[in-house]
Amino acid sequence: GDAIPGNLSDSEWGNTSSGAVAVYGEGSSECLHSSPDGDACDDDWALTEYGRLYNWYAVDDVRGLCPSGWHVPAWDEWTTMLIHLEYSAVQMKTTYGWFGGGNGMNLAGFSGLPGGYRYSSGYFGFSGFGGNWWSSSPDVFGAWGRGLDYSDEAVSRNNYNPLYGFSVRCIKDAE
Repeated sequence: GDAIPGNLSDSEWGNTSSGAVAVYGEGSSECLHSSPDGDACDDDWALTEYGRLYNWYAVDDVRGLCPSGWHVPAWDEWTTMLIHLEYSAVQMKTTYGWFGGGNGMNLAGFSGLPGGYRYSSGYFGFSGFGGNWWSSSPDVFGAWGRGLDYSDEAVSRNNYNPLYGFSVRCIKDAE
């Protein structure tokens, strides 16, 4: 129920060490997009299409980012899902919205959109080209995330700077 600071300038985003949220294009001096379906730098359009982007500090907050009864998946939960899907990005990507015809088939119902991300320096990039989602698993060098790319049929895994703004997918707690 606590508000997460949003609408941060590039400098504020790049210098925070606490949770922050953004809408693609909001409050930044630089916004690049390649969405075939709309202007991702229009933050009203981006909010409707992609939702919000969070830095990893918001994911790691002990108060929890997801609603009660839900959580951000840990690395092993992502891995379990991806093994089942044979690491196929095509099964996870939406059937629209991806640059250059890089759409998926959404067979898994994940509905992965290319919402881009906010760089640690604060500017926005890669909408239409890719989407990234945080895991709740920390690492000594940052935090782990998973990504989909318009030109790749595999799901990437990378260690990212915690100041990047990525999408978050909440999953229901086990009963």
